[in-house]
Amino acid sequence: MDKLARYMTKANLSRCFGVSLPTVSRRVKGIEEEIKRGRYTRYAIADNLICIPVFLDYAKYQKRLNDKNLRRTVPDFDDHAAMEYLVEVRE
Repeated sequence: MDKLARYMTKANLSRCFGVSLPTVSRRVKGIEEEIKRGRYTRYAIADNLICIPVFLDYAKYQKRLNDKNLRRTVPDFDDHAAMEYLVEVRE
């Protein structure tokens, strides 16, 4: 896990996770909204870099986070769990 970067650009996220650049941009916009709501810290997006665990968490829970009733069922953000998931997927 030490060798993995914690932040990526939108283009790198797009290539790494096999999603289009517009999809990454929409998810980043959603992450910005969640920063305002307090789910993620202000360091989730640093300049033009996006925190990978935050991106993974948002990608996993975005539909539930955008539904006012299902939002209550989303577990709190855990960056260690998100990074462990990334390590499992990469192996």
